[in-house]
Parts: sequence; structure tokens; C-alpha cells
Amino acid sequence: MINNGKPVNGEGKYDVVLGLSGGVDSSLASKKLKDMGYSVFGLYCVMHEQGKNGIEAARQAAKEAGIPFDVFDATGIFEKIVIKDFTDKYSEGKTPNPCVICNPNVKFRALCEYADEIGAKYVATGHYAGVGERNGRYFAVKSEYKDQSYMLCGLSQAQLSRCIFPLFGTLKSENRIEAEKAGFSSAHKKDSQEICFIPDNDYASFIESRIGAFPEGDYWLEEENRAVGRHKGIIRYTVGQSKKLGIALGVPLYVKGTDAENNRVILTKTDVVNCTELICENAVFQLLDENFTETEAEVKIRYAHKGAKARIINEKNGKIRILFYEPQRAATPGQFAVAYSGSELLCSGIII
Repeated sequence: MINNGKPVNGEGKYDVVLGLSGGVDSSLASKKLKDMGYSVFGLYCVMHEQGKNGIEAARQAAKEAGIPFDVFDATGIFEKIVIKDFTDKYSEGKTPNPCVICNPNVKFRALCEYADEIGAKYVATGHYAGVGERNGRYFAVKSEYKDQSYMLCGLSQAQLSRCIFPLFGTLKSENRIEAEKAGFSSAHKKDSQEICFIPDNDYASFIESRIGAFPEGDYWLEEENRAVGRHKGIIRYTVGQSKKLGIALGVPLYVKGTDAENNRVILTKTDVVNCTELICENAVFQLLDENFTETEAEVKIRYAHKGAKARIINEKNGKIRILFYEPQRAATPGQFAVAYSGSELLCSGIII
């Protein structure tokens, strides 16, 4: 692991800019960084209108930690990159992961830019992950508990080289106890489960409020090549879904995919455990570089996926091919496929 020893001061007064949300993880991260000998500056990034509600909680966490604090307005770039990608992908019948898009393009970008302004060498967050370095390559590392390395799969080499993740290898329940003992008011604050910019989790209504209502269309049964009912708009369905379809044919039905051009939701009577090969675009290379040819790996096709053995082939031009040894359920266009060797993150790409 790197960046876990005595800090090396940059040009400024502070060593680390910490992304401070006001939750228990980032609050405790401030203490752990200080215990490691770093001088810490807390930064709250406002990503969207709802994010303004968290400023005072973050300010309070900084006060309790005894560190300076500032607020960074990232609403413009968040709208341009994350929300646009979110609405565009759903409009195309895909299922995006906004957190993975946000981290390299907004959150860590903002932390690094602010660190540059104040002369800090490092940036940090309360993610449950680690960072390693080998042969000049930086990569995210799985944490033993509550691993969040998947969410960091898009980070660049430059960003990873500056990252410190002080909660690496720690247990959330023990962190809450430590935070309480340290006097953090966030010690027992509940974790957020929703998409941060859609607090009621009604993403379909959110998208339609921005780009208009999606019309109803046909449910198309693959086995019979015919329409069997009407769906309520393609943005309301995702690959593998079998509940809340509002249709009964006397047999279980599963969403196999969407046909945005014809406004169809494709159904099948067979559970979608049939993916053995994927092509991914916008590849990001961490431990592996862009010149690798082929390797064996464990691949996760969504955050909650346990991972499966596969062969990874570099197709060049930012694309990788993934060949699974066993069929995988519900590989979903728009989601990220993330390849690991043991605990070390090799590369990732967006499933197409």
C-alpha cells in the first residue's frame, strides 16, 4: 500500500484535502488522517441543489475534527457530465451508474483541483478501499469489509497517485464506535442508500421532468416474436427485471433488454442467465496498462455482483472483450464491468 506512512509536505500548509460529506465515514477519516500525521483540509463539494442541504453537517464535522473547511460548487460540471450521462443512457434503454461516472470526472477532479490551489499533495475520502502501486502503475485495492473499490474503477493514474483512503481494511461498526468516542455527532447517522441527486429514488420521474415523458410502447415477447402488452416507458425497466411488469401470461417473464428505436421492452420466458461474452467501451486501465493483450481475471458486472472468472482481451481503441467461463445473469448495458486479480483492480469498461 502507499501513502500510509509519514506525510511528505507539498508546497502549501496542508498535506491532504479530504472530501468531507458530514457522514460518519468522512468524519472519522479526518481523525485517522490526523492520527497518521497529516495536516488536513476539509472540502464539501456541492454537486446538485439537494447537496446544499449537507453543507452545515459537513461544517460541523470539520469543527468537531478541528480542521479548516470550505465549500466547492461543482453543480455546473455535475449537471454537464453526470446528470446528462444519466438521462442520456436511460433514454437509450441503458442503465448507468452515476457514482462511477462522478468519481473521476467530478468528485476527485474537484478535490485534486482544490488541492493544487492550496498546495496540498494528497486527496482523501471515506471510501472503503485502498490504493497500491507497482511498476509505476497505481490501482484501487479491495477492502476486506464493505469494499467500494468498484466505485473507483474510473480513477486515472494521476488521481490514484494522490489518493489516501484511511478507512481501508476497517469495519463500519467499529468505525461508528470510534467516531462516537471521538465526539463526532455523525457517529450513528444513517447511510444514504439512494442516488444522491434523486432523494426519493424515483429516477423515472426525475428524467421525465428534464427531457419529457416517455411514451408507452409494446412489451415484445422474444419466444413468440409478438407484442403481448404495453409498457409504461422504457426508462422504467432494466435487464433481469421480473417484478412490477404489470403483465401476466401464466409464466414467469423477464426483461431481456430494450429496443429504444422501436420503443419496445423485450421480454423472455427464460431467466437471463445467458451472458458469456461482453464488449466494453471507454476502458480505464489501472494495474494493467493500455498495451496489455490478454489476461485472466475475476470480473464484476455490477456493484453487488460477486464476480466471476473470465478472460480479458484488449481490443484496443478503448475497448475490452470479456469472455466468462460460466454464464452470468443480467449483464446490463450502461453498467461497468470491473476486472480484478485477487484484490487488485486491473481495468474496467462500460458494457455495450
